[in-house]
Amino acid sequence: DSDASPLFQADVTITASQLKALNATPQTLVAAPGAGKILVPTLVQLFLDYATTAYDGIAAGEDLNVRYTNGSGALCATIETTGFLDATSDAYRWVTPTTAAAVAGAANAALVMYMATAEIATGDSPLKVRTFYRVIDAAF
Repeated sequence: DSDASPLFQADVTITASQLKALNATPQTLVAAPGAGKILVPTLVQLFLDYATTAYDGIAAGEDLNVRYTNGSGALCATIETTGFLDATSDAYRWVTPTTAAAVAGAANAALVMYMATAEIATGDSPLKVRTFYRVIDAAF
């Protein structure tokens, strides 16, 4: 592998309560790396561990976002929630960052999961998220 920085992995479980409040309270996927460092996400895997009740209230634009810092931070990736969070059995998705923000990065910023637009309702399934990432220097 010609990449100088190693590949790391972080696993987070977002509870049903946290998922239903994700617009107001983004959840940290990877903590900020420290001064002069940038997190570079390479792949995010999501597993909806279906419990007993599907999520509802999913409207147009209510998608999961991977962002730097918080809900207002630079966008790294978007995951469509329709057909995923409202599933009635286990569901799996993965996404690779494809935005300019993912290329530009943000120094000493955490990666967070955020629900765009508004909150979703009901549902009781946890969302397991695995993030693969690298840590690079912000300057040469």
